[in-house]
Amino acid sequence: MQSIPILVRRPALISSALAPVFFVGGTVVAELLSPGFDPVRQTISELASVDAPTQVFMTLMFVLTGVCHLVTAAYAPGLWLPGRIALGLAGVALFAVAAFPLPAEGSSPEHRYSAMAGFVLLALWPVLSMRLGRQYPWLLRPVGAVLSTLVVGACCVAFAWVEAQPDATTIGLAERVAAYLESLWPAVVVVVMWRHQRRSSRPLVTAM
Repeated sequence: MQSIPILVRRPALISSALAPVFFVGGTVVAELLSPGFDPVRQTISELASVDAPTQVFMTLMFVLTGVCHLVTAAYAPGLWLPGRIALGLAGVALFAVAAFPLPAEGSSPEHRYSAMAGFVLLALWPVLSMRLGRQYPWLLRPVGAVLSTLVVGACCVAFAWVEAQPDATTIGLAERVAAYLESLWPAVVVVVMWRHQRRSSRPLVTAM
């Protein structure tokens, strides 16, 4: 007889829930503290630029979100190792975003590449976490994992398309749709694994 594998541990449940609290909640608070800031036209990174009044606060939110992704990756053994590595590296990319803020004017290659790496990794980790076998929840099996990456990836591609337009007026909105979904998705997967783990506590009988 073979028992259900441990899919997720409690620290991952907490960290995955805190990630969108820090990222989404932090962004909203920073916007409220920035009179005249337009979240439809302006990006999240501008809240942490070197001349922004909310630089320290938003930088801290980036770091805390990155820590959450690292903890989630460490305590979610149900994810296949490549997906855990990708999620952990996404947390590291957020550290780089915090370390290389936008300058007062224009952009910087370090910030841009760090942000791009984070977006790509957070889109790819679901499919890289794919598992086979009915001992894993549907969201980790091929159809669920591929659909997860397609949906999140589509939002990122849409954001990239908007950003590439010379007269983009909704770049902030497009970025928030993609970034908020990416910050929330680890929590969705972890909760699904947690519920599956609790329901499947009885041992499985292997074929003789």
